[in-house]
Amino acid sequence: MDFTKKDIIWLIGIVASLSVTWGMWSERLNAVERKADSVAKMQQDIAVIKEKIIQMDDRVMWIEEFLIKTVDY
Repeated sequence: MDFTKKDIIWLIGIVASLSVTWGMWSERLNAVERKADSVAKMQQDIAVIKEKIIQMDDRVMWIEEFLIKTVDY
């Protein structure tokens, strides 16, 4: 089987298209991984914020109870 210039050009075209496709898929996969990491970071931040709000609510309740008990009308 002899390879002609046409065969080599076709082969180069196929290899190039496979390389471009591989590169695009890997780039998209990296983008999805970055988004997943940022979503996980946001979830952690939300959990911290939620905990701080709960702590603040507890403090406000304590202060409110203290003020109600100690108020002189």
